[in-house]
Amino acid sequence: MSAQPVRPDTLWTHKSPTPSVDRYIDLHFGEFPTDYIESNYPYSGKATDSFRRCSAKDERRGFDMFPGLGEGCWVLRKDAILNGLTADLLAAADLLQGSISSSRASAMPCGIGMDSGRVWVALLDGGVGVELHVSEHEYTNRVSGRQRTTIRGAMAYRVLLEFLGFDCTPRKLYCEPAPTSQSEVNATIDKLLAPALPDSR
Repeated sequence: MSAQPVRPDTLWTHKSPTPSVDRYIDLHFGEFPTDYIESNYPYSGKATDSFRRCSAKDERRGFDMFPGLGEGCWVLRKDAILNGLTADLLAAADLLQGSISSSRASAMPCGIGMDSGRVWVALLDGGVGVELHVSEHEYTNRVSGRQRTTIRGAMAYRVLLEFLGFDCTPRKLYCEPAPTSQSEVNATIDKLLAPALPDSR
């Protein structure tokens, strides 16, 4: 077994988005241009530069961060709508045989209330998901959006970040009983990718 899992050259494009990336783009209700978003894969550097651990005390108002789905919670440090890292996380979870679920709710006519939606891709002990809220200003009719991208589950976090190319985290994560080795993470990636790889015989 190779020490470094074989990764695809490209995760997704606008012409061929993965299922959850397609749903993520669709969540924006046609209110925002989506052509400019693109994949930034592969990544490099420390995961802590892009992600931070989040506890219940850190919750942003209006986001429930997919509660109860996997121990441990990480969010993006910079979580602007239509960002490439969110799309790449969702695409990676798709390619690793994650299971997708999504929902959306529209505001009342005349811009009263808020459009909202979510995409969740279950993977291993948790998964990755994004929640999006789109609202229209009462007087100016200006449309704005905000989102929260969440990874839950220590193994899901490790596998997704290793798959995308971030540096491995050698220390024990706060929700793990013991550190998970990079070889174990790579073996998990190989196993998840196996069903998608062509038979080499």
